Amino acid sequence: MPANDAVTVRPGTATDIEEALTILGAADAQRSGRLPHAGESRGRGRRRLTGPDTFFFVAENAATHLVGLAAGMSGREEGGAGQAIPGLCHISMVAVHPEYWGKGLGKRLIRALLADGRDRGYDRFQLFTQADNARARRLYEGLGFTFTGQTAVSDEGENIVHYLQVPFAAS
Repeated sequence: MPANDAVTVRPGTATDIEEALTILGAADAQRSGRLPHAGESRGRGRRRLTGPDTFFFVAENAATHLVGLAAGMSGREEGGAGQAIPGLCHISMVAVHPEYWGKGLGKRLIRALLADGRDRGYDRFQLFTQADNARARRLYEGLGFTFTGQTAVSDEGENIVHYLQVPFAAS
């Protein structure tokens, strides 16, 4: 990353949502080879980011353009449709613009999300990622997430795998 392209990680705001969804679409398109998210998928992302218990972080370059995103919200029963599960944070929409891949931004975003989530009272963190996304799986495992063996199919028809992090209690 050029010196004049330093990136900061900060809490996301309502004014960041549309640009964040564009980053998510660009990252998914590069990874999957499909066209960027549009229509229903983008609307679903917007609803998630504006949810009453959602908090998110963005990575922003020096020119004040967003280059990354990670969101957290209450984990819920029934595959996300049921009641909130006390203490469980569901991490979603982790994405970095492809031009910034390999620069540690995903790790910075997740670390910020975990710290803020702990401050919000969460003591467990879960996420799903594409089964064939080796880059994401290495990132999550490097941050202490454990593959649970649970699998599912995403709304986009991709095989996804479940990860869980239960931080060690301080003694």
